[in-house]
Amino acid sequence: MGKYLSRNWVCCGFIGLFTVLLWVQTTQFDFVWDDGLYITQNKSIRSLANIPQFFFSAEAQSAETPSTSYRPLRNTVYALLNALGGKATPQAWIFHLANVLWHAAAAMLLFTVADSLWRRLAGCVSIPAMTASAFIALGFAIHPANSEAVCWAKCMDDLMAGVFVLASASSLLSWNTGWRRYVAALVWFLLAVFSKDSAVPFALVGFFILLGFHKLGWWRSAMLTVPFFLVAFFYVAVQRLVMGHLSQCPPLSGSYGQTLIDMFPVAPEYLRLLCGIPPFCADYNFMVGAPPHPLLSAGVLGGVCLVTFTGILTVWMWRRPDWRTTSFGLMWVALFLLPVSNIVPMMQYMAERFLYLPSMGFLLALGGAFLNFPRLRVAAAVTGAAIIAVWAGASLERMGIWRDNLTLFVRTEMEHPGIKRVERNAVSAVFSLPQIAAWRASGTFSEAQAEQMITTLQQARRIYPENDSLTTQVGMTYARIGRWKEAVGYLELASRQNPDSAERWYDLASVYRLAGQPAKALEANARSLRLNPKYDEARGLQTKLEHETNRAPAK
Repeated sequence: MGKYLSRNWVCCGFIGLFTVLLWVQTTQFDFVWDDGLYITQNKSIRSLANIPQFFFSAEAQSAETPSTSYRPLRNTVYALLNALGGKATPQAWIFHLANVLWHAAAAMLLFTVADSLWRRLAGCVSIPAMTASAFIALGFAIHPANSEAVCWAKCMDDLMAGVFVLASASSLLSWNTGWRRYVAALVWFLLAVFSKDSAVPFALVGFFILLGFHKLGWWRSAMLTVPFFLVAFFYVAVQRLVMGHLSQCPPLSGSYGQTLIDMFPVAPEYLRLLCGIPPFCADYNFMVGAPPHPLLSAGVLGGVCLVTFTGILTVWMWRRPDWRTTSFGLMWVALFLLPVSNIVPMMQYMAERFLYLPSMGFLLALGGAFLNFPRLRVAAAVTGAAIIAVWAGASLERMGIWRDNLTLFVRTEMEHPGIKRVERNAVSAVFSLPQIAAWRASGTFSEAQAEQMITTLQQARRIYPENDSLTTQVGMTYARIGRWKEAVGYLELASRQNPDSAERWYDLASVYRLAGQPAKALEANARSLRLNPKYDEARGLQTKLEHETNRAPAK
């Protein structure tokens, strides 16, 4: 066994194959959620001739106007994958396959980085260290919190940044006195930041690699880190020049200070997710708009204590050579969480994909801790194998949520009820089902087709009984086949579910008119106009109703 573990290529090959086999089923998944903005609706990726524009044009970043993110290298890969797909529109399978391969590359590189860290400290090959490195890489490969990054095509930027950061770390760890590997580390870092800005903190990570593992002095380490900071500043300057901003939005909590205070309760949640402990959630947007946390609230104080304790522990362990890898891993976690901590305001408090880079450091810290208890190595190996088995099962179960939009949003709503954005997206996914979308677009269908459509909509209503859009669609479907009693009943219910919607009252008025109830139609349409006097459809209906009931048109 030791003979094979001592060969890096054997371990890397096994890790890569394991990763691909675990995640390859995602190649059967559809595009979901924001994949529309960045892939399917983003016409700039349809031509390789647009590649230069990804670096110099804000409009080329996505179908969103104005775009909130600058991802030139990811878009370049998107354009290449679209060309490889050979179709007029992007093919989901090739984007998902690319994500799997990027993730496999990251897992293999994490093995080499972990192994290099211990080689630097010990000065020799160690079978226990290589075993720990393999467990770290496998744990990263199957970590359930990474399912969002691997299964969501949009998250290729996270995977690319992870691969290039690890390639830079590996080059820097293998650097001795020549400049070839040092320059390679800079180039990899340049590629990382132009994949996603979350890679920027590696400039400081590089300093600790030089100081703690090359064992250079403070001054020498600082001087060698200056080019990495220049690369980071260059990227920030380019992003600011192209996009016109660095922040994605105003501070989430209304003020910059309160937003930072509201980030502290997130720290324990991130720790739970790093440990692979459910529940997981595809959308943490429910945190946005929540009441601000008082400075002395339990959530804030708990987060402050966790951050403070981790900081003290990290410094203490750094001073002890046997614990330096664990300390380095904790530093890695903290530094790569900085870009997603709303230091520069962004659109979310947290997301599981934000843990893709930090989870590498967390696993390095765990591996380093286990190696410091030689008498417990067998127990540690058994524990590690058990964790990997549990995490693999959790990832296999979790990845299925990303199969398509309907599965994603309905399962998220069932697991975390009450998230309004998820409900809206789930209803939109129901309306986008091929049979319903086709019938809604044509406006003509048989009674049998209508019954099928109503059955599907009623299944959705069992999950979202108070959703007025679903209720309205059921009513309008009944109206299309002349079943006025059912149509009126559902549209009256929809107007009660959302009484402040001018559209709901207009829909009800339209069906009242067709059902031969002009007085009720006038009353409902008048309410629609009171809510929105400029509603053109309601104004037109009002004119028709007044003529049909022999009233003088309103002036």
